[in-house]
Amino acid sequence: MMVSNYGYFEQFDERTARIYRFLEVLLLWSYKLTANTLRKFVKPPARILEIGPGTGRLANILSGYGYHVVGADVSLPMLRQARRFWRPDFVNAGSWALPITPGRFDAAIAMFTLHHWGDHALSIRNVYDSLRPNSVFIIVEADADKIGTLGSHSCSERCLANVLTPYFNADFIRSFPLIIAIGRKLK
Repeated sequence: MMVSNYGYFEQFDERTARIYRFLEVLLLWSYKLTANTLRKFVKPPARILEIGPGTGRLANILSGYGYHVVGADVSLPMLRQARRFWRPDFVNAGSWALPITPGRFDAAIAMFTLHHWGDHALSIRNVYDSLRPNSVFIIVEADADKIGTLGSHSCSERCLANVLTPYFNADFIRSFPLIIAIGRKLK
């Protein structure tokens, strides 16, 4: 399913991108939960950076709420699926090398992608740099503390705290089977 490693990040092929289009229907509840979580912290018309938008479903939902969304994804097949939506902007980029002016966004979101990032240090620093003061970074993952590990496709509260705390104050919301980390940017 994976075409190649892009550093330590996965790039998916056309077949996998089509499978994700099917999965987004099953995961619609989680996209809406994430969008509603964001709405508690940041009001439209804020600028939102989504790291790894995949097929673009969450970016499209957020755009429908009045946010200006930019999605950065390393996988061209996933971006081709995402571009069916006309409102969000999508760029071919990874979290470790964001082509973004520092301080441009009011919030960033990584939904079901952080577990793919490998060494998080450079990526987290780039996300931090992309955010304005008093902004948030929302990470949504399968909750390894409640459902156990799903291979490498889940995160625990400890893992998320370790990733976020150099740059963010971290709070956690649990909504089974998910864990949502809310990172508030440190000044």
